[in-house]
Amino acid sequence: MALNGIDHIYLEDPQALAFTSLVKRGDTLWCGQTGGRYCLVPFDLQTKQFGQPVDIFPWVDEEPQIVLRKIHNGMGMLDDGRLVIGEGILFSWDGIPFQFNEDPSSSVSQRRRKKVGVGPLPLDQIQPTDLSTFDMRWLTGGKIQIFNPDTGEIAPLGQIQPFNYVQSLVVDSKAHRAYGHTLGDCHFFVADLHTGEVQDHGKISRFAFHNLIIAPDGVVFGAWIDGHCAEKLRVLRFDPAKGFLERLETPYLDDPGPKVHGNQGIDQWLVHSSGDIYVGMAGNGMLYKFDPASLELSPIGIAGEGGRVTTLDEDDQGRVIFTGGLPLMHVGRFDPKTGKLEDLGPITDKYEQVYFHGSAIDDGKLYLAETDSGIATLWEVPLPA
Repeated sequence: MALNGIDHIYLEDPQALAFTSLVKRGDTLWCGQTGGRYCLVPFDLQTKQFGQPVDIFPWVDEEPQIVLRKIHNGMGMLDDGRLVIGEGILFSWDGIPFQFNEDPSSSVSQRRRKKVGVGPLPLDQIQPTDLSTFDMRWLTGGKIQIFNPDTGEIAPLGQIQPFNYVQSLVVDSKAHRAYGHTLGDCHFFVADLHTGEVQDHGKISRFAFHNLIIAPDGVVFGAWIDGHCAEKLRVLRFDPAKGFLERLETPYLDDPGPKVHGNQGIDQWLVHSSGDIYVGMAGNGMLYKFDPASLELSPIGIAGEGGRVTTLDEDDQGRVIFTGGLPLMHVGRFDPKTGKLEDLGPITDKYEQVYFHGSAIDDGKLYLAETDSGIATLWEVPLPA
């Protein structure tokens, strides 16, 4: 049985195709979009209304051809409430601009838009006109911005290397650093939020994870795949005390499972209030507990039938709330105290495909950023007691 989720659809910007990150700040959800220059929009949790979008990437309209931007798991919050935002881009997994009319799932998006009563995707506003004449030299690399919601001030921080844009970003407010990785060439970077210096640590490997995590001791974890040997999913670690990126031989998994919608390896992480770390895997849809000392994963159970575990949160009772599975994601929860793993069902039965890319919990409700639907949708889902 579906959970009767409410879909809040943002229609003010024809370039807004999806929500791809969420950060809760007080009574506001800051929603990162896939879209144009206005890739950041607030949602008021009291009125349930979207507010004025932020002109976070103003240079986009000055570029010679259309390539949509995104805040793709690329937003974190400092202790003082300022948001650190990385400029992502709508590239294919091969690191070239994405064309909707060439994608097999575009028909799903068009059907979804028709069902909710809006027009078809405006292709001339959201994609390059012709890749055969596309000159990528003007794609100078993603920028990092610091945005103060209280004042509206946007402070440019730094920029990553050409042809690469922020695919994920996590913020260590105590150390005043941000860590991230890029598309299209899977580099790891460190941004000093005091000086604005952005260090490029080089290519990680081919795609092996969707998000990074900062452990309670400040050490950053991701993943890498050594394609020259057995293609095991291995531990990627950045210890600020060492200052360089470690590609460890230690495997998370001997077999990370298949690619699911182009995603392989680790999908999502959660640092629990207990200090424990939970991991959702893309290929096999499993939920694990990770020990950063032994570097071992302990399996908990299936969280996503068919693959993908894209969101992990903690509720006020310490339970892990997750979404997983394809093509219609389910909500589930795991109670670390009892070991009980529950499937709470899908959020709706209205659409043929619904899956997510960001989440937050507020007042017993789960808010979910829907991706790859062709229409920017924020879901409000009541959680059972």
